[in-house]
Amino acid sequence: MSLTMRQIDDFIDVAIDRLSGEEGVAISRFYIDLRDYQQRITPKLVEQCVSICESRGLSAERQGDGLQILVNLNSCLMNHSQAVAYRTALAFTKSQYGNHT
Repeated sequence: MSLTMRQIDDFIDVAIDRLSGEEGVAISRFYIDLRDYQQRITPKLVEQCVSICESRGLSAERQGDGLQILVNLNSCLMNHSQAVAYRTALAFTKSQYGNHT
């Protein structure tokens, strides 16, 4: 068992939500504990998780028993609803705070 596309969508969705804050941050970091997927963390599990992240333009790097995942909203691959939410969040943070991410 590996990360799912739904989990990747969740990371992107949270990153979009964070963009609406005063700081207007377009880059978010997350940590996934790989022990949640199987007791023994194998190179194959790490490879599968990194691969699914990279398929959507996220970067993932092994850190201890997990992965540090970086979502850059300027370069990740969003689905349609995420693109609409991103456009809305970007417009909000620019109008509200004058941020230009």
